[in-house]
Parts: sequence; structure tokens; C-alpha cells
Amino acid sequence: MWRRRLSPPSLRWLYPGMRVKRFALLALLGVLLFGLGLAELLPSLGLQGPWPWGLLLGGLFLGVLGIWAMNRSMLSAFTEPEEVPERVYVRRRLEQGPKVVAFGGGTGLSRILRGLKEHTARTTALVAVTDDGGSTGRLRLSYGLPAVGDLVDCLAALSDHSALPELLAHRFDRGELRGHTFGNLFLVTLFEVAGDFAEAVREANAILNLRGQALPATPEAVRLRARFQDGAEVVGEVAIRERRGRIREVFLEPEPEEVMPEALEAIARAELLVLGPGSLYTSVIPSFLPKPLKKALQEAKAPLVYVVNLMTEPGETDGYTAYEHYKAVAYHLGRRPEVVLVHTAPIPEEVLGRYAAEGRYPVPFDPRPFAADGVRVLTGDFREEGPLAQHDPKKVVQALLSLV
Repeated sequence: MWRRRLSPPSLRWLYPGMRVKRFALLALLGVLLFGLGLAELLPSLGLQGPWPWGLLLGGLFLGVLGIWAMNRSMLSAFTEPEEVPERVYVRRRLEQGPKVVAFGGGTGLSRILRGLKEHTARTTALVAVTDDGGSTGRLRLSYGLPAVGDLVDCLAALSDHSALPELLAHRFDRGELRGHTFGNLFLVTLFEVAGDFAEAVREANAILNLRGQALPATPEAVRLRARFQDGAEVVGEVAIRERRGRIREVFLEPEPEEVMPEALEAIARAELLVLGPGSLYTSVIPSFLPKPLKKALQEAKAPLVYVVNLMTEPGETDGYTAYEHYKAVAYHLGRRPEVVLVHTAPIPEEVLGRYAAEGRYPVPFDPRPFAADGVRVLTGDFREEGPLAQHDPKKVVQALLSLV
């Protein structure tokens, strides 16, 4: 019964078994001894004997020992005390990093986020939510919410916990959950509980302890519409890729009225704005199509960088050059990126052969049209070593942060 009377949280330190009171008393004893030694020492500096110094040193030792042991005891309830100094150092260092806002979706954006989180904890990812394939597509139909797949990937990429990406990416392979990932179901569960997608995303950011934040381009359920050069219009990312052909422009349907205020605040305060990498028409451009985001980007003072894909996308950017990628971004945004990052190093033949079998080829680069437009181009080797043609997060982030 007495525990119920100690209901205020500040008094719960007095509960049995907290392993705090004993060390607090030890620290108090140290303070008392230090005080007694000081009281004896100050009136007479002649020092009749060594005992005032003994009280001072003994009290100081016990006080420091008590405080150290009390902190260690409290920290052990949450983590290994030995890890705390490193974690605090890393967190404080990252909190002083640059403010970066990155737009996109899919694998490309999440890879860049994994590189950014090693340099700053002030990254905001604004993620396209128009995907309608796979697990995400099924959940959209069932719950009438925005696409969650790419958003979950970005949440995992920014997490401070090393095991979380694998957990969120776990895909069920049997029963009614077959094909769904744990991360998708986790976000849908938060949506069901909160009753509001924006609030569900805020809860996910808080629960997952991110180095930054990952937000949807809009919390509304929208789809992507593409108008092709021949005048045909197609709705849905999957249908757009399957239709193939040159795309003239893309739209969101219906036009979203809402964006999260955190997104607009992040853009206004950004020191660097990054578009991509990712699928041009189905990831990068949809991430900034909501009108409030587009307006904020047009008015932002921070430099805008576009990271061009290494390879073309079948049914989406077949035959596109790096300059055509850049022009499509500038057309849809109403602002030209000041800097374009392009991979120009050779790609191994075995990698090229594997991608050619899928109808994917290196994006051609010619510096002359960029120079004519007055656009700065960062060229070099930005590919990650291995069997795939993917951007290396460390190389790309190093180049991006050199602009801040």
C-alpha cells in the first residue's frame, strides 16, 4: 500500500531495489565529510594535524564515487554503461551536423540516408508515397492510406539501432501475411491506432529513435498520373512502367491539399537540398509535386543538388541522357538545380552485361549542355564496389557535404 502513496514519479526513486538510494547516501556522506574538512581547514591554515586534509580528500573521493556509481546504476537499466560515453559523443557531434533535406524514394534515397546519418542527425527525408505495387499496393487498397514501403525503408535507414533495418525489412512468406514486410505492417498499425497518417508517421519517428526524420511528401492517399508524348495518360506507377514510352509530365491525383508542417520548416531551414537518386518519374519527381513543397523549394535559399541515376530505367527513362534527367526535374519543379552529380567512371563489363539483360544501360553524360545552362556538375566515381550498379553512400555524401 505504501507504494501507492509514493505515486509522484520523483518519489519512485525511493522504491526498494532501485539501486540508487545507497549511492545517493554515499555521495551525501562524501559531501558531509568534505564540508567538515573544509570547516576545519579554513579557520586556521596553520593546520594542527593532517586530519582536515584527510576529511577533504576522503569526502571528495566518496562524493565522486557515489555520483559515479549512482549514474552507472541508473544507466544500466537502459544500456551498457560502458557504451554511454561513445553514444553521447556521437549523438552530440551529429547534432552539430548540417541541415539536409533529401527528396526521393525507393532504394536510392534510403542508401543516401544511410551515408548522411554518419555525418549529421539533422537530416529530413521527404519520401514519395505513390507506389502501388507489391505489399504497399495491397495495403493501399485495404486501408486507403498513402504508400508506406519507401517511407519504411527511409525510417529504417535513419534509425540509430543497427538491427532495426533487418527487422523492418523482414518479409513474411506464408499465410495471410505472405508478401508483407514487418515495417509496412508496423506503420499501418500505427495508422490504425492514431487514425491519422501524419500522426502515425510522427509516432514512428519517435519510436524508432532516428538520426533525423523521415516524412511523407503528403499524408494524403494520392496516385501518380503520367502524360506521354503521344498524348496518352496512364494512372499508377506500375501501369506507367508497363506502358513504356516517352513521358511528357507527371501529376498527383487527386491534387493533395496537405503536407506536414515539419516538412516545410525543414526546407526553410535547410543548408542543403538533395533530389535523388532514384527513378526519375516514379520516385524523385513525385516527392516534390505537392504544391506547398514545390513552392517551398522554389523559395529556399539552400543549394539544390540533383543526383542522377547510374542506369536508365526500363519503361521510364529509356535512352535518357543525364541532361534530359536534369531538364525533367527542372521542368516539374520550376527551379533549376544549381549542382548535378553524375557518375562518370567506367562500370565493369560483367555488371553492364547483367543490367543490359534487363534493358538498363549507363546514363550518357555530355558536359556541354550543362555548361551552356551555367550548371555546376560534380563528376567522378560514385559507384559502390560489387556486382550492382548502385551509388556508394560514403562517396556521394562526401561530395554532397563538400557543398555545405
